[in-house]
Amino acid sequence: MQTDGAFWDSLVFDGIDEVDVEAVTVAFGTIEVVARGRAAGAACPDCGRFSDRVHDRYQRRLKDLPLVDQGFVIRLTVRRFVCGSADCRRRTFAELFSRLAAPHARFTNRLNHALERVGLALAGRAGARLAAQLGFGARLGESIEGRDPATTRSGSVRSRRG
Repeated sequence: MQTDGAFWDSLVFDGIDEVDVEAVTVAFGTIEVVARGRAAGAACPDCGRFSDRVHDRYQRRLKDLPLVDQGFVIRLTVRRFVCGSADCRRRTFAELFSRLAAPHARFTNRLNHALERVGLALAGRAGARLAAQLGFGARLGESIEGRDPATTRSGSVRSRRG
């Protein structure tokens, strides 16, 4: 399997300039791309002041569209920056990758869009079966709403019919 970062940059992150590929691994039917942000810093979402002072880092695991009948996962290193403005309420903030995935999302925008199209076209069990056959590996309600479809807005568990 090709492990060249430039190849994967062009294949996976075409049109997304904010990400660099560090490594690619293939194991157990899953391709995993390890990536990080390319920018030197980011602007605070509250005050707009640019910061390049890194406070911390954490990993996001984003599921993407399958590739060659294999699951595809992006392990993205996200940096948290310190806002240097004394009168800003926000002390730290994370860099955003809005063209790749929504904040707190577990799926890329591409996978989420594909699941939405399947869900709108087929809905219900037919859509879930097609999504599984296509290798999306997600329940339709989970992708669209960002939470388990068995829970309601209040968090209580609905009973499922068999």
